[in-house]
Amino acid sequence: MRSLRCLIAGLLIVIVCLSAAACKGPSTSGTNGDSSGQQQVTLKFTFWGSPVEKQAVENAIKKFEDKYKYIKVDALHIPTDYQAKITAMLAGNEAPDVAYLSDTLCLEWAQEGKLVNVLEYMKNDPELKEEDHLESVWYRWAPDKALGTNTAVEAYALFYNKDMFEEAGAPLPPTKPEDAWSWDEFVEVAKMLTKDGSGKHPGEDGFDKNNIVQYGVQYGTGINSWMNAVYSNGGRFIKPDGSSTALTEPEAIEAIQKIADLMNVHYVCPSPVAAKNIPEISTALMTKKVAMVITGQWVLLDLAANKSLNFDIGVMPVLKEYKTVILGGATAIFESSKHKDEAWLLYKWLNNPESSLELHAGGLWMPLLKNWYTDPELVSKWAENNPAHPASYKDAVMRATLEYGMSGPAYNVKNYGKISAIVTPALDQVWLGEKTAEEALKEVESQINELVDGFYNSNRDY
Repeated sequence: MRSLRCLIAGLLIVIVCLSAAACKGPSTSGTNGDSSGQQQVTLKFTFWGSPVEKQAVENAIKKFEDKYKYIKVDALHIPTDYQAKITAMLAGNEAPDVAYLSDTLCLEWAQEGKLVNVLEYMKNDPELKEEDHLESVWYRWAPDKALGTNTAVEAYALFYNKDMFEEAGAPLPPTKPEDAWSWDEFVEVAKMLTKDGSGKHPGEDGFDKNNIVQYGVQYGTGINSWMNAVYSNGGRFIKPDGSSTALTEPEAIEAIQKIADLMNVHYVCPSPVAAKNIPEISTALMTKKVAMVITGQWVLLDLAANKSLNFDIGVMPVLKEYKTVILGGATAIFESSKHKDEAWLLYKWLNNPESSLELHAGGLWMPLLKNWYTDPELVSKWAENNPAHPASYKDAVMRATLEYGMSGPAYNVKNYGKISAIVTPALDQVWLGEKTAEEALKEVESQINELVDGFYNSNRDY
């Protein structure tokens, strides 16, 4: 009997220990880089990016391996056809441990159980918490489930050639969101900066719209670009109840039409056809093909490298209220990884701006963590005293991101990739002046609504 009691007591102790381990959640061992007694681990990490980004990421990986000597990272740079290649890897049971993922794919894979919920790791991690991040950067497939965040923060602003403004006698763009131009004010300044081969401006007698040699502005026609105006006008991508598209609502139609009118009514912005003859942004500004460009802040990497360009930054025009779209592909951990704890260490390392300061100070990336926008010591490490960040940057981009940033629709709209594949070609006709925004969007409304399936996270709807 005594033996039986001892056996039962021993079993109870084992059960309690196992239960405690299960309740503890994912391990965060190795946080401080202690590799004593650790078995060697190799992680596969896939990523994209320019040669500059590739070098910076490889530098970050080297520092990671120096700290965690028991972890080797097999970093695979995939510069082209990334989505097709990583999909093939997944189909062949060769998924990476950690990977960059596109905004059109990541939430779908997360909901299918292919990606780790990193919030479970953050619950137990003493160094990195959910609340440390900007809320706008999270890819959540449920209120309490997130595959991760952007690889880095990107937001929109207005970039311009200061010399062209001086030559035209035009007022400089405001740098503070609360002082932003109205849309009409923006159009009038763009007209001052637009001229044909004879030096005439739009609206003047004899202006030749077929011989424009200098445009006032270049405005992107990608979804995230025109969603800046839609959000600013109080519009949305999907209705709040998730039942149907909101792109056929008056707020969205008006905003999209105003962008098209820059090309086809006011003649201050090149159409997609005319834009084919305009060089990349930094060269276009330097050679005075365009005076202003509304685009993502990642362009600062190229602007800063162009020593002949006298550029500055302002805020975009507003319709009703200032908004800037936050965007960026995700970094995620695959559920199939055999080394999730080590993958978490790599994820956390890449999440830290300290690991890739050259990309932040160089203008390509913005930090994911809130204190890098508010702590003067941290701000000085990346957004001060360098060619990529003029004084205007703090208000026009940093503060605008913190106070007026809004995640693009890819962060929460189900079937976003399929919906965008219908919307984008429909709007091509609008940019070319062949149809109005209302005509083009009403024609594809039923096709879009067949794909609308609500939101991934009911707590955040766009």
